[in-house]
Formats: sequence, structure tokens, C-alpha cells
Amino acid sequence: MSNHVSDIPGSPEESYKMMYSYLYMLEQVNPETKTCVKLDDASKFKYLFIALGACIEGFAFTRKVIAVDATWLKNRYGGVLVFAKAQDPNGHSYPLAFAVLDGENLASWTWFFEMLKSVIPDSSELVFMSERNQSLIFAIGNVFPQAHHGNCLWHLKEKVNWHACYVNKNIVGHRFMDLGRYYTDKWARAFFPRDRYNFDTSNNVESMKSVFKEATRWALIPMLDCIVRKFSDWFTQRKDVVCRLIDTRLVHVVENYLHDLWDVAQQLSVRELNSYELKYEITDIAEKVFWASLVGKSCTCKVWDYEKFPCLHGLTAYIYFTTNVDGSRLNIHELCSKYYWTKLWALAYDMTLYVVPDMSYWKVPDQIKEVKIIPPDRITRKGRKRVKTT
Repeated sequence: MSNHVSDIPGSPEESYKMMYSYLYMLEQVNPETKTCVKLDDASKFKYLFIALGACIEGFAFTRKVIAVDATWLKNRYGGVLVFAKAQDPNGHSYPLAFAVLDGENLASWTWFFEMLKSVIPDSSELVFMSERNQSLIFAIGNVFPQAHHGNCLWHLKEKVNWHACYVNKNIVGHRFMDLGRYYTDKWARAFFPRDRYNFDTSNNVESMKSVFKEATRWALIPMLDCIVRKFSDWFTQRKDVVCRLIDTRLVHVVENYLHDLWDVAQQLSVRELNSYELKYEITDIAEKVFWASLVGKSCTCKVWDYEKFPCLHGLTAYIYFTTNVDGSRLNIHELCSKYYWTKLWALAYDMTLYVVPDMSYWKVPDQIKEVKIIPPDRITRKGRKRVKTT
């Protein structure tokens, strides 16, 4: 047997036998990492959960919206690979936890969210995004009663397309997505009870499926090692980027957004309404009137209210205030959610995420080595039997 972790793809059974040793080493090189294995009554593998310490530590500095989804494993034992992810302040996918379950059902989802709750406590600030999987949604409600759930707009669009008849389905789908993203419509994001920022789909999790598509065919440990290595690469790359921008107060995404609006904002008409609330009336190029408050960090267009950084009208009010009232009293980053500050971006990647070393360096206690996991029953793939030819 090869010494390197990623050299085990040809031995699925060996992955189960070595699982506890691998998880032990993963915890040794990554402090505060949470791992858990659940077996069935026959001591066969049932579930696996991993939340890396660096990811959980960094979640404190990201927006509290978690996207969850699962993809089917294509190895001989089947099951599903589950990801829970947030977004970092600059809009990159930020991994929180991943798991291997026997399927998408109420029991498996409940176990997954119970494990997730052990590292991310229930809170009214939490928002979960997913497709309309009823067992998943029910499990979230049971395990995280204070949190809120939002349906993935992309998956809803696919449902709408499926039901649409005698029309161009693509046009219907795009129109549905547009309506769902409106800030003031009576049925769109304006009525979601918690802050979901720019999250309207679980596509950041969907992208994980493509990243690890090939790995879903591998044995368990090589697949887990591939995931950990990719997460480690992301942490290293993004830490390097943010270290070079530490003197910038806002992350790239917001900085560029405000920069692109600046010239237009300077040209709009402004009238002061309330000097105490720093409330202003802004008339845009279409002669529409909006009220923006620098103190309340709010605008009647609702973009500022939901995105948590100034809209065009809020930026116009800021430019007017700093130009005509007090140029030293207010900095633009103070009008944005702290989750868009560069210093929080740096803190999200402050810890280093390590991969499990070469097996020749493993030091695992005997009592852990001796514990072996029995693989689950192999899945039976449907299809025509091959007929032997003579």
C-alpha cells in the first residue's frame, strides 16, 4: 500500500478501515476541527461529518447566510456528498462543513444539521439557502428554530420553466429571476424577514459540485483529502490577496461598485431634508425622487437596506455631505456593513488550513488504529446484464 493519502483510490474498503486514523490526523494538524462518524446497528458506515477549525473560526467574520446542497457519489457504495458554505466579504465561496450521508432523507439531514449546530450555534441572524427539498427544510426548522430559510431562486426558476407551456421557457425563467431580485415588489426579496444580502441562489454550492465532480468517483479518504487540499489552496491564495490590500478599507467587490457609480452620483440633484438624520432627497436622471439617510444607512429604493452598502442615492448623499457639510466626519466604509470591511476579510482567513501529511508521518494511538469501520452495503446499479458471446 502506498504511503500517500491520495494514492488509495483503488481500495475503497481500505478507506473505511483507515477512516478513524485519517480523521485523527486531520484533527491533529487543524486545531478545533470537528469530525464525527455514525455507524448503523451492524457497525457499518452510515454518516460522516467534517468541519475544519479554520473555517469555523473564520465564519465569525462573514455574512451569516449558509447555502446547503448535496450531490450523489458515484463510487461503488453510493451516498451523497453534502456541502455547507457561506461567502467571504469579497464574495468568494467560503466552506464551512461537508459530510457524507446515505441519502437525502429526514434522518440524514437532521443528523447533518445537528452536527453543524455543534460548531455554529442557532441564531436569529442565520439564514439557510437551499433548493426546495422538504426533508432538508423540515430538518433546518427542527434543529435551527431561530434561523430562517430561503429557497434558491435558480431552483424555483427551473420549476417555473417546467410548468410553463406554449411560451419561450428561457424568457419566462429570466423574467422570473428578475422579479425575484426586485427590492420593492410585494412578493420578492423585500419581504424576507432577515438579512440575506445578495444571496438569492445556492449556486455557490452548486459550483462545488463541478469542482469535485471527479472526486465523487473515488474512494472515501482520497475524496476527503482532495476536498481538504482544495480548501487549503483557497485559504492560502485569498490570504495572499488580502494581505496586499490591507490598507484598503473596503473589499474589491464593494470598492469597484462604488467607483463605477461615483461619476453618476456626482451629477444627481440633492436637497437636505433633515440635518440630524443626515437625510437627503435625491432626484435621479429619470426624475424619480428617493430619500436616503446616512445615519439610518437606508434609502427608499431599498438597495442599501438589503445589500448593506450604499446605493447610487446613498452615495450621492455621501458625496454631498462630505463636499458641502463636513468632509472629515464620515468615511465611506462606515456606511457599509462590517462584513464588507477588508480587515474582516483578512480575519476570515487568519488561520492556516493544513492537509493531512504523508502517511509515513502519521502518529496514531493504537486504540484508534484498532477501530475498523465496516463498509456499507454496495449499491446495485440498474441496467441490462451483459450477455456473453461465444
